[in-house]
Amino acid sequence: MSPAPDILGLSPLDHIPAKLFLPYILYFDTADPQTATHSIQKGIDKLISQLPWLAGDVILHSAPEGPKNRMHIAPPRSSPSQEVPPMLQIKHFDRDEDFRTHPVHCYLPLPTFIPALEQRPVIRFQANVFPSKIALAMSFWHSVFDGTGAGVILEAVAECCKTTANNEAETPMAQIIAKTHTELRNTVSAFASKCQVRLDHTVELGTPIFDPSISSEQWNAIESAAASAVETKRYTFSPEKVAEVKETCTRLLSQLQAPSSSSSSSSSSAWISSNDIITAMLVICVDRTLHPDRADKTKSADFLMAVDMRSRVHPPLPETYLGNSIFPVHDNIYFEETATSQTGQDDADADADLLHLTQLALHIRTKLGQMDETVAYSSSAAVAEYEDWAKIEAKPAGIIVTSWRSLKTFSLDFGPGLGCIEDFEPGLALVPGGCILLPSRVVSPEKTPPWEVCITMKMGDSKMLVQDPLFSRILA
Repeated sequence: MSPAPDILGLSPLDHIPAKLFLPYILYFDTADPQTATHSIQKGIDKLISQLPWLAGDVILHSAPEGPKNRMHIAPPRSSPSQEVPPMLQIKHFDRDEDFRTHPVHCYLPLPTFIPALEQRPVIRFQANVFPSKIALAMSFWHSVFDGTGAGVILEAVAECCKTTANNEAETPMAQIIAKTHTELRNTVSAFASKCQVRLDHTVELGTPIFDPSISSEQWNAIESAAASAVETKRYTFSPEKVAEVKETCTRLLSQLQAPSSSSSSSSSSAWISSNDIITAMLVICVDRTLHPDRADKTKSADFLMAVDMRSRVHPPLPETYLGNSIFPVHDNIYFEETATSQTGQDDADADADLLHLTQLALHIRTKLGQMDETVAYSSSAAVAEYEDWAKIEAKPAGIIVTSWRSLKTFSLDFGPGLGCIEDFEPGLALVPGGCILLPSRVVSPEKTPPWEVCITMKMGDSKMLVQDPLFSRILA
């Protein structure tokens, strides 16, 4: 039996992320919650009328000549044994004073995990309405959207909410998605056929951590235990202080040899960005907070970054591509040179910290320079080689850094009663060492927005993190 004409296969790259629902939570101040709720309801209705597949489900489908358990987007199915929430749930709360004090899961339309045998919606929304505030949560199946793709959906939501008063108003983002969605997914699904150089991906890809057949009850117990053992805090990094550290590290580049994996760069031509500095600083400081007694600092710990491949293939994928085009880059935190660099003397240790920071930032820059279409095609081929696509997933690491800084979330106008958001936060925090750079806020064109990051640590470790002398260098 060939795939049904009304289902759309997800690409090999879509099968790499963890099989979870990721939540985005948008916070609004509103003087008119009734109008705001009306805008959200009508906006979601308008969105679904233009992109009906968003109301669908994610199913496993095995074609006779294709892989087993390939995920597909399919029309919604009814299940007598499972009650699936509507596209938009509306939940009312009595007191503004309780805003953002409830457990995060109270605000979410879907649990973090739904077993493969149960109905898995593509996306759902929940408006949490307070007397003068609203928390709008969007939970999306990570295999359908990466963080950037989910940000594009938010752009479409905003324009649909803004135009609810005028049914004839144009919704360009929703229209672009409607015209290009299927073609772009099919293009990325064909990446494996373009693979000419098959790379070794054993570091990045492996067996899924969680059994896809695990029950909801088992998952809830795991999630509850994990959530009770961690805390997530937000930190703001000053652009001026980041610039100062970057300037210092740029001067230190002359003391370093470029990583041997770089084919042509040298310390004289090497460069590092502010993002490289921040990523390296997060990795170093979070690791030594989580593992203060780590004795061997020679390749004893690794981290990963999620890298967006949209602009790294030819022709590049448009920014409006919704599916997963991310791939994890792993690297070591410590090198042989850093094993004996700590002296116990404050000034010397500060110099050693900065040298280590520069070295790791340069490694990160070199790794990012190697991320090209060869990697995209080869990683797609690695998944496609599996007989059962449910048997492969990205491997974890001690520290995970992902960036949503480029999302346009703070500049979006959601229309009557809502306007622009006041704040944004991710709604998932289960693993110590998770670092998420949040969307940048809107500032004047001549200024650099501050960096905001949510960091998940073991309970009590956040106090130690802010005392780290390297970390405190860039705190606002």
